[in-house]
Amino acid sequence: MAQLRISVIVGSVREGRMSLPIATWVMDRVARRTEFAAELLDLADWALPMFAEPYPPATGRYTGEQQRAWAETIGAADGYILVAPEYNHGMSAVLKNALDTVYAEWGRKPVAFVAHGTLGGARSVEQLRNVTAAMAMAPLASAVHLQGAAKLRDGDRFNAGEIEDRRLSALFDELLWWGRALKAARQGD
Repeated sequence: MAQLRISVIVGSVREGRMSLPIATWVMDRVARRTEFAAELLDLADWALPMFAEPYPPATGRYTGEQQRAWAETIGAADGYILVAPEYNHGMSAVLKNALDTVYAEWGRKPVAFVAHGTLGGARSVEQLRNVTAAMAMAPLASAVHLQGAAKLRDGDRFNAGEIEDRRLSALFDELLWWGRALKAARQGD
């Protein structure tokens, strides 16, 4: 069976952010799985404008070069893992903007969450589930909530333990099932 193309999206652009070491850990672990071909998308490298385009993304009339490039990149994936910090009881603005920049490219694909921050990023994930469902994505039931993630950081490395690795592996299993099912359904349309 063909590999599923998964985009791992770093949901923060702050200097010294925790999301990047966590995303690197996710990429390291997903690379061990032969069912996936994963790509890291660091929002710090994209500089997506905030609602600067003249047409709503739902129209599909993308006019900006960055918006078209983002649409192509997002459209190529079969599913997503959002590495989501919790800022002030919610998702980061840069992650919300990345979701809002394009529309149809996200649809009918699974999205998983690896969250950190207060309460393991639970409130960020709660908001992201609502937003992604409204965008016709399929948010997974399980998520990896990393409480006390800063204690597991060693410079640019996130030193996950056995429990975190097991939870991430279970998330990959769920993402694989939904990714295959939804890909088959999209191909049947």
